[in-house]
Amino acid sequence: MGVGWIDDIYNNTDARWYLRSVDSSHNGSLAGGGTSFVLDGGAYHSLAPRTHYHADWCGIPWYYNGQHFKAMSSDMRQNVQFFTSQVDGKNWVYYTNGVTGATIARQEAPKVDFHCRLRFEADGNYLDIINDDSSTQEAVTYIYTELKTWAQMAMSALGGILKKNSGGG
Repeated sequence: MGVGWIDDIYNNTDARWYLRSVDSSHNGSLAGGGTSFVLDGGAYHSLAPRTHYHADWCGIPWYYNGQHFKAMSSDMRQNVQFFTSQVDGKNWVYYTNGVTGATIARQEAPKVDFHCRLRFEADGNYLDIINDDSSTQEAVTYIYTELKTWAQMAMSALGGILKKNSGGG
C-alpha cells in the first residue's frame, strides 16, 4: 500500500476554489501567491485564482470510517471528498460526493508511495499521479454507475465529473 503525496496544487481557473483536509496527521502546508497556511483543523482553505501552491507533507488520507479525507469545493457546501484505499490487491484514490456520501469514481494508484499534482482547470479537476521518474502515470479511472458497477472512463471525463460534483459547474 503506497501513500499518496500532493506536491503541487494549481488553480488555473478565474474562480476561487477551496481545499479541506480531515486527518490525524500529514494534512499538509501550502505556500503560493504570497501566502502560506497549514491545512490542519478540518476547515476549508481558499485557493486563489491563477495561483500555484507548493505543498509540503500534504498526504492523501487512507480511508477510515469516513473520518479521513481531503475535500475540494467551489462553494464550501458541495464538495468531492477523496482518499486512498486498497481493494482487491490494488491501491485506489476514491472520490465520493461529500454531501450524499455516494461513491463517484476511483483512480488506480501505485502500490508504492507516489507523488501527485492537484489541478483545477476550466474543463475539470484533476489529480495527476507522477511516477518516480517524473512522468505522468497513465491514469486508469472508473466511474461508479447507477447500476452499482464500475465502468472505465477517460481521465478527462473524470475531471469534468469531479468539477461538477464540487459545485463548479
